[in-house]
Amino acid sequence: MSATTGAFSSDDADRIDPTDASGYNGGRLAATVILLRDGDHGLEVWVQERVDTMRNYAGMTVFPGGGVDTRDFPPRSWDSGDLWTGPSVVSVARTMGTTKYKAHALVFAAVRELFEETGTLLAVREDGSPVTDARPYSEARAGLVSHELSLTDVLRRHGLKVRSDLLRPWARWVGASDAGKWFDNHSFVAVAPAGQEPDADTTEADDANWFPPRLLLEGWRMGLVRFVIPTWAQLNELTQFHTTAQVVEAAARADLNPVVGDPVDDRRYHEFFTSTPIDRIGFTRGPHH
Repeated sequence: MSATTGAFSSDDADRIDPTDASGYNGGRLAATVILLRDGDHGLEVWVQERVDTMRNYAGMTVFPGGGVDTRDFPPRSWDSGDLWTGPSVVSVARTMGTTKYKAHALVFAAVRELFEETGTLLAVREDGSPVTDARPYSEARAGLVSHELSLTDVLRRHGLKVRSDLLRPWARWVGASDAGKWFDNHSFVAVAPAGQEPDADTTEADDANWFPPRLLLEGWRMGLVRFVIPTWAQLNELTQFHTTAQVVEAAARADLNPVVGDPVDDRRYHEFFTSTPIDRIGFTRGPHH
């Protein structure tokens, strides 16, 4: 067994190769969380408008998420059940079509980014009881934002475990940001945990709130909201559902094959690539798609 290439088994999903930490065609691995709730008038999703000083996707309305970094990967030898409950990391890796090393990093990045950007923590205590109020962990949240702590640090210090069943793989989009950086972005859907309410306390966004997917798309058509194609496409897909339960059920059948580049010839995205809404916001850095 080589110390430089990691441990291997007969199944690729069980492979650990710490030298392989990138995504499709070398793109940076990234995780996005589509946070959902059942609103008074149907399905709602949490989105945030990124500040116009961000290097990637400035001024765009997006789901919480971001790039995977080194603190999200496990050590070369680890007990995947130590800080993890729910479907095993190997099971999640097989669903996502990746290795367990990357699956662990993607799930941890998704949980971390959602907590950093919204204060929503997808975790349980060691006795299995859910986290119904994440505010007592505000110092841990600040430590994650400042990179002083890793999610592993936070989980160990507070006796918590990630609940993998709260994050359901939904889609995979590979493409370049307006700054030219390539990302291999894995999207998850998650129902907002009972008792927790997301907030807009993040320096990465000017505003954030709950909206019905149809309303967001109508805002895009009116030139009041900007989307990149993955966000637009996933919102468009969510318009066919009325409840979080329907989305969770659909996630079990989700197409996780990567969509690479701009799918301009795919009829599902025809409206996005052929429409040019009047820009009523006034921010002019880059095209709306």
